[in-house]
Amino acid sequence: MNPVHGGEEPGTALRVHEHTPMAQDGEEGTKSLLTGGEGSADVLMTQLCPLRLEEVVVTKNALPDGRLEHCTAQATSEENSSEACETIRQDVGEKEDKVQPALEMMALNDCNMELGRDVSGHEQKINSLHSQKLMVVKQIVKHIKSLPQDSLDSCSSAVRCQGMLLITDYSDRNESPGSPFTAGMPMGAYFSTSKVKPPLEGKEKLDVVIVCVASVFALPSIEALQRQEGHKVNVKDLYNQSVDALEVMLRALLSEKPNPAELQNFLDVSSIELHLAPWMRSEKAHERARAVNTSVCLLQAAAEHPKFCMSHEFPRLGLLVGRLALCIGDPEKEIGHQAMEGLYFLYSLMWCQKEPERKMGSVTAVLHQMPKEILGIYEPTRTCQNISEIVKRFGQFLSPDQIADLLLTAVESLKKANESTIEASKTILNVILEKYKHKIQMKVPKILDRIHSQLRAIHHSHARQVVMMALCLLARAFMEEVSTALLKCPLPLDRDAAGMWRTLAKTEAICHSHRLLDVLLKELQERPSTSEDKAFIIPIAAASALCEVLSVSMCTQTVTRFYPRLLMALLVQVHYSIGLSLSDSGVSRKELIPACCVVKTVKTLLLKMGCHYEFTSVEKEGGWELLTSSEEHHRGVGLLARAMVHYSCCELWRILYLLVPFLERGDKQHKLTAMAFFIELLHMPQAKRLPEKYSVIRLLKGLTDPDPIIRALCVKGLITMADWPGKEIKVLVPAMINSLCGVDGRLVVEALADVKKILRGLDGASYAGCITSPLRLLFDDERASVRSAAISLFGKMVKKVKKSRGLMKEEDVLDSLIPLLLHLQEGNPDMAEKCKNALDECSRLLEWRLPKQVGNRKAWHNHQKDVDEICQYLVKTRQENVQRFLFQSQCYLSSTQPSLRRAAAMFIGFLVMHMDNMMGMKDLDIISNALRGLLHDPEASVCIFAAQARERVLAVSWKLKYGLVEQHKVNSDSAEKHKSPPNPPPTESTSSRLFNALNLWKLAAKH
Repeated sequence: MNPVHGGEEPGTALRVHEHTPMAQDGEEGTKSLLTGGEGSADVLMTQLCPLRLEEVVVTKNALPDGRLEHCTAQATSEENSSEACETIRQDVGEKEDKVQPALEMMALNDCNMELGRDVSGHEQKINSLHSQKLMVVKQIVKHIKSLPQDSLDSCSSAVRCQGMLLITDYSDRNESPGSPFTAGMPMGAYFSTSKVKPPLEGKEKLDVVIVCVASVFALPSIEALQRQEGHKVNVKDLYNQSVDALEVMLRALLSEKPNPAELQNFLDVSSIELHLAPWMRSEKAHERARAVNTSVCLLQAAAEHPKFCMSHEFPRLGLLVGRLALCIGDPEKEIGHQAMEGLYFLYSLMWCQKEPERKMGSVTAVLHQMPKEILGIYEPTRTCQNISEIVKRFGQFLSPDQIADLLLTAVESLKKANESTIEASKTILNVILEKYKHKIQMKVPKILDRIHSQLRAIHHSHARQVVMMALCLLARAFMEEVSTALLKCPLPLDRDAAGMWRTLAKTEAICHSHRLLDVLLKELQERPSTSEDKAFIIPIAAASALCEVLSVSMCTQTVTRFYPRLLMALLVQVHYSIGLSLSDSGVSRKELIPACCVVKTVKTLLLKMGCHYEFTSVEKEGGWELLTSSEEHHRGVGLLARAMVHYSCCELWRILYLLVPFLERGDKQHKLTAMAFFIELLHMPQAKRLPEKYSVIRLLKGLTDPDPIIRALCVKGLITMADWPGKEIKVLVPAMINSLCGVDGRLVVEALADVKKILRGLDGASYAGCITSPLRLLFDDERASVRSAAISLFGKMVKKVKKSRGLMKEEDVLDSLIPLLLHLQEGNPDMAEKCKNALDECSRLLEWRLPKQVGNRKAWHNHQKDVDEICQYLVKTRQENVQRFLFQSQCYLSSTQPSLRRAAAMFIGFLVMHMDNMMGMKDLDIISNALRGLLHDPEASVCIFAAQARERVLAVSWKLKYGLVEQHKVNSDSAEKHKSPPNPPPTESTSSRLFNALNLWKLAAKH
């Protein structure tokens, strides 16, 4: 007995056996169910027919009127039915559940005979009979599907065989007895084959084939079955009968449409995973053997059929060739031999298809011998040579789609592969990619997609190496197509896609080529399209791929060559990708942020080029986060460029000359990123060699750009070039300052950060004045960082020009004193330090000696005496400017910062108190009303100190009203200091006024 398929004779399509005894009493059995002559079906019905036909499940609607009664009467008239029942019960051990399918199958057989007789006389009922036919077939399939698949006895075997025989009876054929399709078929079955039309098609036929194939293929091996049954049953004969019935049924179904497409359908069902296991790739040798034998049987039937039409193309010929070729390398020699036989028949069919004069007809003996001479003889010790020759010979018949199917079949076989299968797949892949690669150029996307999807299921290290080897060969021939197709992999890249990119990088390094980086750079220079599928944003995929390529040490030399273009393309791509979202459909993956993905590649590129110090510097300053912000992107770019200039990054001069044409092309994001980088590179010594039209003139043109960020960057760049020899930048100061009108305060501060360069050699106060004017406006910016930077920059400017007072007007300095004095009270130590420094520089420039209380950082609301001393000093020494100071301080009563409102109220109160002889009633009323508005301020401290300041203003108003100010001014000498002043009208005490102000504040807070 053969260990592979349990005693089956190789190469034999149909078998004739004597039926072994079904019972232990040694009775002689009947002849084979399939080859026993015309009466075999009747004998089976006699053996299986009991008297309990009322249990048969056949609905009346499935048959014409009166049919069920006729079938029942005919069945009950059979002889020896009691003996048949007794034999069955002895055989199955009184198991009613095994008898029932046999009873139902008998009734279905009677219905088949009755339908056949009826159709000949009633052609007009064809449509009705076809639906009845389908119902009967479904019942048969249902019974076969219900049979056990872990054991085989005489009863289940008989049901399975008779069911497939009945399905064969329903097939529509016109062959004569003795043809390959009717060989071994009962005569009664043959004569009823053409009576019920139309034939089975579509899903009905597919279900029949799937169930019947699984019913036979899924049985355990013959050795295992024999051990289960012992000596009661000859399992080998029962199994061979089932195989014969299956093959006869498949032949009959194929005869309904004898063409390659139909043949392919049956071969697919027995080979690939549809509703059953992939039999040809099964780990069990007996299952692989059954699938191969059945395939060979069908190929033989097709090759020997006189009416097999070869005008149709095999839709999946590559798939079939691949599976049979892989079976050549099977460890079981018998399987390899059978697969070779099937390839002989298949090659004969293909040869006939290519011959114009042979589109239909059976393969002759001469033509059958020819494939053996061309493909060679199967040699178990040289299977790889056999497979190589098979692929070479069949390749000439295969279309590009079929070649691709053949290649992918080899890849798919590696999922559950042993060493023999791996070697067979490797041979197939090598032959295709060396001899027929020109055929698959247009199929590269399909191939790459399938390879990627299959890789996740390939765990054997040797098998993965074979796949990567195939990828290398494919990339050497079609690098552009391969890399473009691989960019379609979903993001973020999984382990398999990343490995494929690294493999491409190694291939490029070995070939000393740069085609891969050309493709990636081209895609990185494109703007992501939001109209395409969000799972495949190609530029983001290119950035992810580049990150994997950079991890390969072998490609350093090529990356260095592309470094400037890659860096700028990535920085622009970061700007493009800000705000894009890429939510992956996979449940296990997190949301991918495209901008962060590109920034990761920028980091990898810098480290690849050895820019470790630059990387660390940007990391400490938070530059990577700035790059991914829509408002801060240009600052992140500038921070990176400054770090590269500071540490003299390699290839920086190449980036500078790359940016010269970069500034003239692209959209808003492109120009902004390029300009931010270019401005920082102007600090390089090499930048001074740039022609004027590429430096000064270009930045001067940028001063009129509609984008305020571009204008601010151009001002910053022009200031950087102020100390370049031969560059007249100082005359451009008014135009530069005018371009900053309406620009965000932070941009203004950043643009004027190096303003001291442009102040050197200035000979007119108008230049310095036009610079300080926008800075003073920023003293009151809502952002503390902008206020601090503007005050600091103002202090530096004052310090720069203090030796030449003509460079800055005194009015510009005087207008800054009160804002600086009040901002000291913000409560921010850094702000206080910068305000103090600026006030010191202003006092030096004005040659004033401010009281020490000005530099005191103590809070005024806790040290009101300090405010009193400052105001008294200003009134006594700077009477010509106190009205200016009073007006400036009133502006801060409406400040958004409570600390400034409180400080302004206190300053006004004490200043008015000391300048009582300079005030008019109208001015006092205005100030009093302004302070009254602060009595309902949401901040309690503001209410309290506003109330105090208002009392001081009212006191001055009362003095002025009663003419006491002039008298006090006249008698203000030391001799009259001891005179009692006139008593004012009675007013509330200070504590009462504060209490009322606090109550007013609480009342306002409630509302």
